[in-house]
Amino acid sequence: MARHLFGLSAADITVEQVGDDMKLRPGSVGTAWDAYTGGTQITDLTDLSGTPITSVTSDSNSVIGFYGPDGVAILYLDFGFTGGRVLMQATDLGDSIADLQANKLGLTGGTMQGPLTLQGSPTGSNEASTKAYVDSSSTTAANTAVSTHTAAGDPHGDRAYADSHFLPLSGGTLSGALALSGPPASPLHAATKAYVDAAVPVTSVNTKTGAVVLGASDVGALPSSGGTVSGNLTVSGNLSVTGVGRTLFARKTSDQSITSSTTLANDSQLVLPVVASATYTLFLMCIFSGGTTGDIKFDWTVPSGTVLRWSDQTGASGLHSDADTYSAPGGTTQVAFQIWATVVTSSTAGNVQFRWAQNASDTTATIVRTNSYLQLTRVA
Repeated sequence: MARHLFGLSAADITVEQVGDDMKLRPGSVGTAWDAYTGGTQITDLTDLSGTPITSVTSDSNSVIGFYGPDGVAILYLDFGFTGGRVLMQATDLGDSIADLQANKLGLTGGTMQGPLTLQGSPTGSNEASTKAYVDSSSTTAANTAVSTHTAAGDPHGDRAYADSHFLPLSGGTLSGALALSGPPASPLHAATKAYVDAAVPVTSVNTKTGAVVLGASDVGALPSSGGTVSGNLTVSGNLSVTGVGRTLFARKTSDQSITSSTTLANDSQLVLPVVASATYTLFLMCIFSGGTTGDIKFDWTVPSGTVLRWSDQTGASGLHSDADTYSAPGGTTQVAFQIWATVVTSSTAGNVQFRWAQNASDTTATIVRTNSYLQLTRVA
């Protein structure tokens, strides 16, 4: 007999109840037993590579996996947790059952692939007979038979008549119609014409007959390659767009500070990707605070060949590398400025990155605040 595999299923993990929670316990060491309580410890185990082990250890993901003793399909593991031992059943029993089904003869009968050896001659009328019993009985019958009678192949022509007037069980061709008593009741029953006609009433779809293949236009659907919606479009879930019409959005979820520095630095969150050969509209709302000495300045970095043309709420404008400045209100007061821009990419994809710094070095921090956001909408 062979060893059975235990564990490796989604349920075969080491967990321990701690209060109302179940905690994973990777690296837990447990012992195997032949009973839920008491019993004898089982030490004839191997790990998944076949190395002998006497206890079971869960891996770094808390998963248990090992082989038990030959022929053992059920055992109990004890990891010392509250609740005592847990029952484990071999996870490869399906393979054993499949092997049994493929190599054993069921009680309902079947075809033997080798000889069947009996214990002796039959004593009951329904018992199987050995070859020796049949040979002995045949010899006795032959010795007492009428030796002057020669068997005829078909003395009365019955076989020829049956062959020409009846359909053999092995199949054949009827020379006339076969009338059935009613519609089929089982999947393998022959079906009447009336049953088939009622079950398959469609003879054509959109003037198509025979093996009908429906296209998107036949059922009023849009093809996957695109199309036009002539009425209202209602989307109950999220709408995902990958080309023209796609909107990208980045929002700051935490404050970011720069102190005593006029070197432009990347904003940690106000950055968005763009594809090659595309046109976008850009909008930035930047909320900030800082000292009246430091203020704030900013510019942009873009992929090679990209043109970014911006304007602000004061009417100033420039390209991506042209720095713009805004005065800080002082103290903790927060103010905001807005930027509008057109972004036209060339053959290189990449990121549109907002950069900023203090306009004049100041020990009072300039802070870009939470909920500032950057938005890009592809228009071509």
